[in-house]
Amino acid sequence: MIAQLTPPLVQHFLPGYDLPPVPRQGVRVILLRHGRSTLNDAGCYQGSSDLSELTQAGWSASQQVGKFLQDCPLHHVYVSPLRRAQQTVKALLPWLSSPDLAGVTASRLLREIDLPDWEGLRYEDVQARFPEAYRCWQEHPEQLAMTLPRPRWDAQARACSEAGSTATSQAASHLYPVRDVYRRAETFWASALPKHQGQTLLVVSHGSTIQALVNTALAIPMTRHHLFQQTHSGLTVVDFQAPVSGAGQLHLLNLTTPIGEQLPKLKAGKQGLRLLLLPCQPRLEVEDSLAKLARAQPIHACLVEDLPHCHLAMQTFLGHHPETVTLAVRRSGFLHQWHQTIEPSLHKTTQANLTTIAAVCGESQVQTFLHRVVGQPLQAWPNALTVLHYPIQARRPILQTFNARPVP
Repeated sequence: MIAQLTPPLVQHFLPGYDLPPVPRQGVRVILLRHGRSTLNDAGCYQGSSDLSELTQAGWSASQQVGKFLQDCPLHHVYVSPLRRAQQTVKALLPWLSSPDLAGVTASRLLREIDLPDWEGLRYEDVQARFPEAYRCWQEHPEQLAMTLPRPRWDAQARACSEAGSTATSQAASHLYPVRDVYRRAETFWASALPKHQGQTLLVVSHGSTIQALVNTALAIPMTRHHLFQQTHSGLTVVDFQAPVSGAGQLHLLNLTTPIGEQLPKLKAGKQGLRLLLLPCQPRLEVEDSLAKLARAQPIHACLVEDLPHCHLAMQTFLGHHPETVTLAVRRSGFLHQWHQTIEPSLHKTTQANLTTIAAVCGESQVQTFLHRVVGQPLQAWPNALTVLHYPIQARRPILQTFNARPVP
């Protein structure tokens, strides 16, 4: 007699996504980067300064996110005290209809990373004026050190004392920004998670702070601070199996489909190589709507595992790309071999354009590949798209989005 396997329970927390139930002893956290701000439009570093506010586009995107989350059973909202994050919550809050939503709490632990030497400066000016520090930021972010003006040092010392943190160096006027934001992330998880077991939280914060929150949730070291992309108004979902940092499981990363961006914009510039990963399963057809995610994107080539269900998935996914060159591959583990070949070559190239390649292959091959690249096991879903960007001369690829699907 063959036993019948009961399919896992799923819950419709977000439109188009069937997620497993919230862990009874853990917490589900939805992380949201604030909407686009005035200093973002000016191309400047903001850090933890509070001079900018949402642009009209930032307000509109925040409202779109609120509409996307309107039926999500949220229990509490945590938000950075900085104006651009507060305005984001103000824009989306009227859309939320969860009867369990208990309130909104501002936490200084969620403010953006402190970058006192760079705040208010344009990105290109920082690279020109601080070339060694910028290289350190990109290659060894945990070693980046900055000088705090005395008034800010006094405020920082008080904040660290209140949070029980030792974020500053022994020299009273120096700060290690990345080490500090990771200590704040750890402190936030330690204080918030035990209060909300079995619940769902919305956390509204900033790019570097969310990177630190995700990395500490997954036990990824701060040396890989730039591993995950965080786009303005992008949504990330992490489940904690227990109410402690390091016990997280990443379900979704940097969803921008709710604001009309089918794929996240390239943070590191339109150069290098972008890899679109589509896992597939036997007897599971790829949804026609998935082709929408890459409809506006040129796909120069597609590698497909030479299996019938992968070929069918490829045909559906490339429905808007009849000109794309396809190559069937029989060798198992070809993604990892391809990664080992392409990454060193990008360090040397001077090519100034972007090449986009799709890979359609079995679910297990995608997950094995992502485990090797990210350093943590990730559950890639069929009928969902994962995107990696290999910037020119970068040390490692950037995971742009994970398990993205079109909005229904």
